[in-house]
Amino acid sequence: MVAAPDLGSGSVRSMGSSPFIRTRILNNLLIMKTIQTAKGDLLATIQIDINKADYEEDVKKELKNYQHKAVLPGFRQGKVPFGMIEKMYGATVTFDKLNKKVSEALNNHILENKLDVIGYPLSDPDKQQPTDPETQETMSFFFEVGLKPEIKVDLAKIAINDYNIKASDKEVNETIKRIQEGNKKDDKPAELNEELFKMIFPGKDIKDEKAFRKEVATEMERQYVVEAERMFLNNAIDKLVSEIKFDMPDAFLKRWIVANSDGKITPEDVEKNYDSVYSKTFRWQLIEETIAKANPELVLKEEELRDFVTKMYFGQLDVAGMSDDMKQRLNGIVDSVLKDENQRENIKNQVADNKVTAFLKKAMKVNIVDTDYEGFVKAVLPQEEKKPAAKKTATKKAAEKKEEKPTVKEEKAAKAEKAEKKPAAKKTTAKKTTKKAE
Repeated sequence: MVAAPDLGSGSVRSMGSSPFIRTRILNNLLIMKTIQTAKGDLLATIQIDINKADYEEDVKKELKNYQHKAVLPGFRQGKVPFGMIEKMYGATVTFDKLNKKVSEALNNHILENKLDVIGYPLSDPDKQQPTDPETQETMSFFFEVGLKPEIKVDLAKIAINDYNIKASDKEVNETIKRIQEGNKKDDKPAELNEELFKMIFPGKDIKDEKAFRKEVATEMERQYVVEAERMFLNNAIDKLVSEIKFDMPDAFLKRWIVANSDGKITPEDVEKNYDSVYSKTFRWQLIEETIAKANPELVLKEEELRDFVTKMYFGQLDVAGMSDDMKQRLNGIVDSVLKDENQRENIKNQVADNKVTAFLKKAMKVNIVDTDYEGFVKAVLPQEEKKPAAKKTATKKAAEKKEEKPTVKEEKAAKAEKAEKKPAAKKTTAKKTTKKAE
């Protein structure tokens, strides 16, 4: 599966296409110079001219540190001749200090001039020439910078369907039949009695078939809501990417994808997948960022992540009514989950998706479509995939495997113990796009 990298979030609009010159004055001499020139509507070249005077003192200082620490045969510590240290480490230290100075100049230029960059700068292949600090007193470094486009988003004008899926009598009957077949006694389907009701829905006071059918339908529809919301967000992203028009620095982005892949992606791979994967993903990232800038409530907060983890492992427990000891244990479990980098990223994606979905449902022109699950499948899947598919709800899963089901209390305790020992990564298909809590 091809995945597009995150472009990163910028600050404010770029300064425009006018050339910009920034200099740093030291002892009344022009030492370092940074020049920005337009290369296209969404491209700029940043030229950094650096003199030996900008970095040679840092190089000498670092080499002196090496000299004080160096231990070589025939010399006491700190007594190795400076010339020997310079010969051994001079080139490496010079490269490090030069690279640091150039990087600082580039980053400072971007920040001070509030450039809204896309991705990060790359060496400009059209202008960059070989450099050699041993033979050149002054060197010039050229960087190509992609700039984010200005995007106008009017969500209220974009129409989209939102599916309200109800469990039909046919689907409920099929689910109940599977439950009975999956819980046979003496090779006979289980009877619809209180023993079966309690096994399938522990903790629920279900006395008759009518109440059981209602509970089965409720559980099925709860699962349908999850699927309908996921489909709504996917369709909304497709709609917004399709209908909101803007240019991107595509040639730059293609180079950036390759550079960002650490050798895992070739230019040929990018060309093959750019229009179908990378371009669409980047467009959504930029659209979502635009929406988030205009609606700060979409920015994630740490407390929202903690609440999500608490509900994920403990359901709707009354945290306020817990003892201090129990609260401390719960907080420890939440901490352990969020400390795991992969889990934290997945949770951030899920919470962000939930917030964006809720926001888009209010902001877009939404048409509610009442349907059953079979109608939902036919409406949202591509033509070649329009085949009725049985939805596995919790009740259907119970029907497929006959086993003693633990009580709700036991399940929560088991989850808590498992999370405390070794948190399991929460998988998500969400796109990583919204500004998120760090």
